[in-house]
Amino acid sequence: METRFLRAALFAGRTATAVRLGTILTLGRFWVRTSGCHTIYRGRDGVMDYDKVQAVMEIDDSQVSIPAQALQAGTIWHFVRRQVSDCGLESADSDAAVVVIDSAGDMIALAPNAPQSLEAEQVAGGKIEVKWRYSRLNQEIAPTGFKVYIDSGGGFDFDTADATVAYGLGGNGEFEWESDALINGKTYKFCVRSYAGTGGETQNTNYVSEVADSSGPDAITGLSASWEAI
Repeated sequence: METRFLRAALFAGRTATAVRLGTILTLGRFWVRTSGCHTIYRGRDGVMDYDKVQAVMEIDDSQVSIPAQALQAGTIWHFVRRQVSDCGLESADSDAAVVVIDSAGDMIALAPNAPQSLEAEQVAGGKIEVKWRYSRLNQEIAPTGFKVYIDSGGGFDFDTADATVAYGLGGNGEFEWESDALINGKTYKFCVRSYAGTGGETQNTNYVSEVADSSGPDAITGLSASWEAI
């Protein structure tokens, strides 16, 4: 695939982008990086922006500093690298480097994948059972376990988990947790996040809700019986 900034240099000449990235039309040369280079792109919340190059690395560079990165609070960013040949053709994306920004605007450590298929159901005695699944596909780091958060009307407190479930307790990627007896007739919300002991915690805020029921079904009425002699 042809890079957009190379095309700009070929047809627009000495543009600001062409100067910055080394694709200047001078003396018949349009690509001054004769050994090629790497281009860096980024995307927010899984949507990549290939229209803007964030940085360029020399072909032998192992790292790059990208200035002026305004990463908003509560967002997830993916950075990928593409190798560019000396004639301006790009490779496919590298594996993504993921940057997670928490609600305070701070970068947090690598985190596992977020739980999937979250659901809740009533169980006897006013308890609620929460179930979810975890997929290891493309995970950045394996989870240590999961943190369960409960909102009983005042919002979630993501600073303090109401319960934790060890990752090793799941079979076939399926997990469950049962609450203590809750207040009959009250609605509770449940959010589950994955975490790694040597890394961070997912920032998902999706939840399920269920009403606690400790009263049980209504008593049967109109019960009758009959018998006959044999």
